[in-house]
Amino acid sequence: MKKTSQKLISVIAAVLMLTLLVLGVVLANRAQPKQNNPYYIISYVLVRVEEVMYENYTVDESTENALRGSQSLRVLVLTGRHKGDVTLINNYLGPMHEKLAKKGTVLTVTLTEDIRETGYQISVVNYDYTWLLTGMLVLFIAAVLIVGRRKGLMSLIGLAVTLIALVFFLVPMWLKGYPAIPLTLGVCVFVTVFCFILLGGVTRKTVSAMLGTTLCVLVSGAFAAVCGRIAGVSGMTMEEAEWLLDEGRAAGIMLRVRGLFVSGILISSLGAVMDVSMSIASSVTELSEVNPGMSSRSLFRSGMNIGRDMIGTMTNTLILAFAGTSLNLMIIMFAAGMQPYQLLNNNDTIMEVIRAIAGSIGLVLAVPLTAAVASARFKKTKA
Repeated sequence: MKKTSQKLISVIAAVLMLTLLVLGVVLANRAQPKQNNPYYIISYVLVRVEEVMYENYTVDESTENALRGSQSLRVLVLTGRHKGDVTLINNYLGPMHEKLAKKGTVLTVTLTEDIRETGYQISVVNYDYTWLLTGMLVLFIAAVLIVGRRKGLMSLIGLAVTLIALVFFLVPMWLKGYPAIPLTLGVCVFVTVFCFILLGGVTRKTVSAMLGTTLCVLVSGAFAAVCGRIAGVSGMTMEEAEWLLDEGRAAGIMLRVRGLFVSGILISSLGAVMDVSMSIASSVTELSEVNPGMSSRSLFRSGMNIGRDMIGTMTNTLILAFAGTSLNLMIIMFAAGMQPYQLLNNNDTIMEVIRAIAGSIGLVLAVPLTAAVASARFKKTKA
């Protein structure tokens, strides 16, 4: 009877969370985005190369055999309002744009048109990777379902909901001018609660993991905010800040760019913190069920011992993830001959260091915080 009521509560909670997500997505996307320029329409479409009319390119050995030159292509527009049009376009080749086209190649292009004039301009962006992305996604889903079975299915649903919350709620709401940090905290709490309900229902174990994760995310965000304030870095010092501000002014919206730095840290560290919190909560729960006579202090100590074995590898994983994303930056700085003090006092470097350490602190604190929450809850329920 108890298990039945727990399942019912879990189902009701999951439905309520999904309803909340749907309402949030509708609210975030109910107004159409403003056009920065009422005369220009820029759209991304697919085209297929019908014929290579002319090409003139060479292999540049000084840039690792990169192609340099251009092609003249006759293409068929496959999507968009101009679907079915056949037109000529130029495809310029270089080290940063090696998109050599042949007959039958499908390309992603930008189609720009001025409503005050006839015709349009097409610029090549990339190959069409739809088939590749679809294949990778199918393999990923198949691997998760084969290995994880029911748990794998639940994790895929949780992943889909997470992506919807980020892409269709967080981003549109921020583009409406809402502050990034409160939005991100709300999304992190929502994702944490929903995913844990999906994987384990509403139980003492999942509630402990929820509370532990939420506390750790708050600590990580606060640490990053304080360190960023001391160092004088924020979303304003990111490369994209000026472009975002210009886009906001053109649309008549004051975008809150400063909070994006902390928001990115919260999102990037959430998954690892959830992993550690659930592992600790699960371990404490298992110990309590195996030995109901264990005291709250003993449960906490055991959770800490288990967590210490996880900290080394998980922290290393998070630090390496941040280091991997900033590898090109480090290479550029060393190639430029920067001295160690110059490297450490660079804005980009200090931002990456804050990201890595803030995420790792949240990860490390997930062990004692979750262990404390879980052991305290079991003591309360048995008192």
